[in-house]
Amino acid sequence: MFAKVKQQLTEGKNLITFVGLRFAGQLLGIVLPFVVAKFFSSAVFGSYLLAKLVVFFAAALTISSVQTHFIVHANQERNQTGKINKSFSIQCVFLGISLCLFFAAVTIFAAPIAAFAQIQKVTLIFVALAFVGFVLQIFLGNLFMALGQRTTSALAALAYNFFTVFFVVVFCLIDWVNLRSVFLVYFLSAVFVLALFIRAVDYSLLVPYDFSWAHFRKMLDFTKWLMLNTTAAYFVFWGGILVLRIFVPNEDIGDYGFGYNVFKGLIFLTAAIGNYFLPFLSQHLENKEKLRRYLSVKRPKIITLGLVTLACVFFVFPHLRSMIYGDRYLQSEAVLPILLITNVIALYAVFYQYLFIALKKYKLVGLTTVVQVVINVILSFVFIPYMGIVGAAVATAVAYLCRTIIFELYFRLHIRRVLDI
Repeated sequence: MFAKVKQQLTEGKNLITFVGLRFAGQLLGIVLPFVVAKFFSSAVFGSYLLAKLVVFFAAALTISSVQTHFIVHANQERNQTGKINKSFSIQCVFLGISLCLFFAAVTIFAAPIAAFAQIQKVTLIFVALAFVGFVLQIFLGNLFMALGQRTTSALAALAYNFFTVFFVVVFCLIDWVNLRSVFLVYFLSAVFVLALFIRAVDYSLLVPYDFSWAHFRKMLDFTKWLMLNTTAAYFVFWGGILVLRIFVPNEDIGDYGFGYNVFKGLIFLTAAIGNYFLPFLSQHLENKEKLRRYLSVKRPKIITLGLVTLACVFFVFPHLRSMIYGDRYLQSEAVLPILLITNVIALYAVFYQYLFIALKKYKLVGLTTVVQVVINVILSFVFIPYMGIVGAAVATAVAYLCRTIIFELYFRLHIRRVLDI
């Protein structure tokens, strides 16, 4: 009895530590654009965001699409052989492919990309360096997750986002804050994180290098659905804002984006919870008792904690906004309650999402996210002309609700009976 209680306390402490570190890292990532905006005009800041969208979109199509699959297969391989060298070998190949494709795209389509982001062509060199830094930190974080070092993965992510803010402040002190220096920050931060954390890697689990074409083709087959999922997830965050640009002035978009950044930060925290449980789910798919506890014991406790956290955000947010920003971003208070309700829906759904991923239901997750994007965009066109930024928030909430309903129905119809949970 005592051992069981001790184990539960340890698991809870590990989860809180992991989620806390991931949330702190994500918070710094959210803070960075606001720090950058202080030094840029609206036009230059817009160019920064557009170029950043190019980097994130490229990452969604490449390295981000294989990260979940890598974690799942690496943990399964580690259970079977005690190593992850086969999965790691293929992940290295995907990293090389990601870098080559991005540099090829930047070289071939330099003029259109520069025109889209309204930057000089030479600045694309620094944008490319930002992509290198971004994918390297993803690669390192995934490696630690695959090795079962979840806290180390969260620490590396926190360190990366800390260094991005740190270098912007340093460049400010030496009076060198421009588009090029800001994109250089992403590369420098990755270099420093690699230098600090590379020693924490257990290389004995990664060697010998063992590349298998059969394993590569299998991973590539699953990756196409995860690519669909990550790309769709990219548009989940930006679809509503793109529609807002058609109907409302930039001031309204700023107010919506201010509240949406709070929502997005909480969504990242929710995803961190799912990532924490992914190795556990991958290793215990045959253990019905553990899966039953995951859904019937751990999920209610975490959702209850999430509800308390969201309630605190709801009551504290108006006071913090008024204290720090005065009369600015006032309209964000109208959209945030709707988005916080959406956070509750997303928190409930994340437990199904990562269970499906562990079961390799990538097609389901990807297609459901596409449905979510389509619903979000369609409803944005319906609601925004009449409700403004509140319409965008409502469209987002309905889209998340539809996705959750699909997950619930699929679980009840196809999974619960098989797992007997």
